[in-house]
Amino acid sequence: MPIPLRPFLAPLLVSLLPGCAAIVAKKHTYGSSGGGAVNGAQVALRVKPEGNAGGSFVMSAMVVSGGMATLDGPFRWRIEANGEPGKQESLMIHRLRTKTALSKQDEWYPAEKLQGTADFRMVKDEPGRSRAVYEIPGLLQVKPREDGALEVFADLSVKSGGRWERKMVKFHLDPTVKREDEFIFLPAEIVKSIGEDPADWQNSGWD
Repeated sequence: MPIPLRPFLAPLLVSLLPGCAAIVAKKHTYGSSGGGAVNGAQVALRVKPEGNAGGSFVMSAMVVSGGMATLDGPFRWRIEANGEPGKQESLMIHRLRTKTALSKQDEWYPAEKLQGTADFRMVKDEPGRSRAVYEIPGLLQVKPREDGALEVFADLSVKSGGRWERKMVKFHLDPTVKREDEFIFLPAEIVKSIGEDPADWQNSGWD
């Protein structure tokens, strides 16, 4: 019977790697502006590119090396609302509309996918802030270089003091290329995690 290799891979690599190496990543993404206040909470939109337009990553017995990785759309996306501890309670998304400048897409996101609420929770290391994060199901199917600037209209509600306030919030997103990532170093501690389940994306720290 073949022996599974993954449980033995991390200890082997850690024992063989003398140091760390690096990967360069270039992101074709969006810079977001707009948003606003709803029931005392500041609302924002965040996106994270999920597509990979190329690049390589190689591990060998004595070296870890990587080529230039180009990250592009589609995107994971989420609505964040920042409030005050003990004041705001919940965030609800009713409708979403997206419009692109170059490809002229104008679409309403399926309302049946937008169900449930996100509760406000204390922000770690920021005692004076609470935050609700609503992860939008599915991917935002746009690419900055092909679709151009993007407008997102969010029909949403925030509950504070037992009272809901509903408002249409507009976000404007301009295409941008992020090069400041430069090198992402991979020490032995990271190699140890090979074979383990990846961390939840919302806890991984977005740029």
